[in-house]
Amino acid sequence: MKTTATAAAIVLAAMAAVLTGCGSESAASSAGAENPLAQVKAQELVPQEIVGLGPNGVSSGHLDAVKLTDQEVNQAKQRKFRVGIVMQTMNIEWSTEQVRGITEQLKKYDAEVVGVADPNFDVQKQVSGIENMIQLKPDAIISIPVDDTATAEAYRKIGAAGIKLIMMDNVPSGLKFPSDYQGMVSSDNQGNGAVCAEALAKYIPQGGTVGVLDFGVDFFVTKERMKGFVDWMKKNRPDIKIKVSEFLDPATSGKDAGNFLTANPDVQGMFTEWEVPAVGIDQALRAQGKAIPITAVNIASDVATDLATGGNIKALSAQVPYDQGMAEADMALKVLLGGSAPNWLAFPAVPVLQNNVLAAWKQVYHQDPPSQLTETCKSTEGCR
Repeated sequence: MKTTATAAAIVLAAMAAVLTGCGSESAASSAGAENPLAQVKAQELVPQEIVGLGPNGVSSGHLDAVKLTDQEVNQAKQRKFRVGIVMQTMNIEWSTEQVRGITEQLKKYDAEVVGVADPNFDVQKQVSGIENMIQLKPDAIISIPVDDTATAEAYRKIGAAGIKLIMMDNVPSGLKFPSDYQGMVSSDNQGNGAVCAEALAKYIPQGGTVGVLDFGVDFFVTKERMKGFVDWMKKNRPDIKIKVSEFLDPATSGKDAGNFLTANPDVQGMFTEWEVPAVGIDQALRAQGKAIPITAVNIASDVATDLATGGNIKALSAQVPYDQGMAEADMALKVLLGGSAPNWLAFPAVPVLQNNVLAAWKQVYHQDPPSQLTETCKSTEGCR
């Protein structure tokens, strides 16, 4: 998809951030219920296996493949490896949790993080950050590309400098495994989309209509979530009609959602690919005096609080950035010690419902929920 320079900048900033037998009849009978998900156990929504494929069309490896043996742990401690991190931004919880997971895991092996580059979604800043990180001569670099194509040549310089490269979420265009990069870790983004579809379907009657506010850019992660959502609906609820509207700027997603909802008054539920546009949809609905269910990917304070209170946001499907960071640290040390790692390692989706929101927060962030969320949940029936 081609964009203007301004639109491209917006796109970069936006990239920051099943009960399988659920038939149309059961969904229709529960559509009028206040909360059809109240008695659903979150773990029942987890796909039985990783749904999607990696950026190069490969299946996910297993977490055990990057776990260090006792011998490797001792070797790592003796060698005191140095690792650099080049992020896309440090202005979102996903990024801070990734870095925290990497840093804390490396400390277990007497390894250190030599620096964290934060380009704030700027391609040239990321290229400079990569080049500066190379000059620090770390043993490995862990990174996520701001732009898959524009940063590819900079990433190739990492391998040319004899430094191991572990990717987060995506692989720059043209890089080959295992010569240019030695492994990649992400969530199962199609699985996240499928969880959102199954949860939303429980609110939609036979022959109903759902809307999707889709990120209108060819970005791998969000397109995988979209595919997971649509594929689940086609397989399990083919009676549901799906209408799609695209947006480019998360900052105006509420306006885009409002225009879409006005033009499509038959929409009975909404899905979007991460929490920021979900808030935009929620704001648009409130402005129009409407209340329809929303599902989205990622758990953050604002959407979790709305879910806890029984607002428009009915279900989320979360990634596990802290766990992904720990796996990336293990993967880096594994290859530095001469072992091999999976081309792609995916973590399953974590469904977040009103009845498990506090436990899900702890699972995702390895920390207690924010006090506001905890207090909100205490005062809301069915929230825990």
